[in-house]
Amino acid sequence: MASPSDPAARTAARVAADGADAVHLEVAVPADAARAAVEAVAEADDGAPSEEEPLDARKRTILRAIVSEYVSRGEPVGSKRVVEVARLEVSAATVRNEMSALESLGYIAQPHTSAGRVPTDKGYRRFVDDLSADPALDGARRELVQELLGTASDVEDLLARTSSALSQLTRLVSLVIAPAVDAARLKLCELVGLSPGSALLLLVADTGRVEKRSVELPAETTEHDLDRVRIVLSEQVRGRRLGDVHATISRLAEDAPSELREVLRAVADATARELADDTVHHVFVGGQASLAGDEAFEREHLSRVLQLLEERATLARLLAEATADDRPTVRIGEENEVEDLRAASLVAQRYQLVTAGSLGVLGPTRMDYATVLATVRAVADQLQETLLDLSR
Repeated sequence: MASPSDPAARTAARVAADGADAVHLEVAVPADAARAAVEAVAEADDGAPSEEEPLDARKRTILRAIVSEYVSRGEPVGSKRVVEVARLEVSAATVRNEMSALESLGYIAQPHTSAGRVPTDKGYRRFVDDLSADPALDGARRELVQELLGTASDVEDLLARTSSALSQLTRLVSLVIAPAVDAARLKLCELVGLSPGSALLLLVADTGRVEKRSVELPAETTEHDLDRVRIVLSEQVRGRRLGDVHATISRLAEDAPSELREVLRAVADATARELADDTVHHVFVGGQASLAGDEAFEREHLSRVLQLLEERATLARLLAEATADDRPTVRIGEENEVEDLRAASLVAQRYQLVTAGSLGVLGPTRMDYATVLATVRAVADQLQETLLDLSR
């Protein structure tokens, strides 16, 4: 056995049995090996498993019950309540043990020693991932969506209605991003004479968007001149990208016969303000008032979210990044890259006709994810269907 002066670490193990004296075993272990063993244990205890630990059926049921109850009531959920809600045929003590396990895995937390548990961001994420693939909206709400969106008169009206429908159905903040119309193409370009010296330029995109611009004509412009310009616009401008209309008409003016040059320049001047400038980041926001009375947000977090809602370009970027495909996207709490949204959740989906737009809802992490997902999907489907009708 190594002497006390040897550079070795000693570990002790005690084995005790009822009615027997304790046995003390002393084993000499090299210092380096002992240090490595301690570090290995510390590393194993300190970090989470490299792969997500699977949850058995009972733990998943308990987690669903805690999330559902907390979303519904806004209060920490105790073991007795879980037994009642989930209709488990086990004791509250057994449920408490399972809740302790869920807490150690990071799915739930205990805000106070004597309180029940609340979901963490990780718990909400697991709840959302475990939802059925396509939560469905009930018939009455689906009919309401069809009624609100199906009768829209144009794209602007449709997007405003979409924002209103989302906020009404979810009681959350709605966000609708208009398609980036600079990539849309003209399907109609018409010049209508109104009176001597004035005309109306009517532009209709293949997204259904209608743009009207006043044109100040040269005093000597005749109806025959307007007819000739209409033909030029129809042949040379129709089918162009909206973002290219101004440059295209300006070039046509420079190359036009002298008697048409000033008329075409007047038309080009009417499109000098880029057609897409006011719509690239055109964001329809609704339901902000619902945040004011929502106790799920602390005052500091609420202030940050309300301020963010004024930054339309940022909102447009957030939704565009969150909707990479046609499936609904859910970003919960800390999953949001923007710090001001770390106490919020974003549920969003892309829609597309010729160019892509996005829609979604923003609210506290304590939201009814199943209903919100079903609503966002139903509204996006109806929006796309109505857009197709308007574009025909």
